Amino acid sequence: MVEKFTNLIMRDFYETSIKSRKGFHRSDLISCPLKCYWRITGEKSQHFTSRDVGTLVLGTLAHIALHRNFKAQEKEFKVGGIYITVDAIYDEDGVEYPVETKTTRRKIFQKEKIPQEWIEQLCLAIAVMDVPKGYLMIVNIINFAITVWEISLTKAEREMFLQTAIWQALALIDAIKKKNPKLLTPKYKECKWCPYRPTRRNPNGCPFYKPLKD
Repeated sequence: MVEKFTNLIMRDFYETSIKSRKGFHRSDLISCPLKCYWRITGEKSQHFTSRDVGTLVLGTLAHIALHRNFKAQEKEFKVGGIYITVDAIYDEDGVEYPVETKTTRRKIFQKEKIPQEWIEQLCLAIAVMDVPKGYLMIVNIINFAITVWEISLTKAEREMFLQTAIWQALALIDAIKKKNPKLLTPKYKECKWCPYRPTRRNPNGCPFYKPLKD
């Protein structure tokens, strides 16, 4: 019944967040490129554990509650064929800044403890909106503590993030067109929790699976 219920819960997420996606998105250009490759080609399927579903539900509820009073939620930008969805928009003296929200079980009270991927996602949103700063809001789902981090980028840094994202999109387009995932470089640090990882229920998962040791 756990499997039946998790599949029921994930059905809506799959339909709205995966099948209906158009073009490339911010996560495609920062996370392991193989996730995007498998999603678009359909050569491999995702598998979500009950823990994955629980984490997703908590994150979704947190986003709904936390963003409701911001100027905009899930605002979409298009740059060079890339769709960038920003979690929320914070208006400060008539200037709009991106807000990236993350939920976690970890205690993060030092900038050095923030996962690099979270910072990169925010930086890409800053680059797309072409503003000097953005905010990363982190919510601990165990003790409900909220921390907010301000990240600033120069004009040159914003351009660098944007160009890197475009090059990643071009690499994905080339690999998908040639149907050759070997042209992409896996990010093994993401293997441990990847929905495409091989499991007992999904034995034909990603062949590049090679989780790093803790």
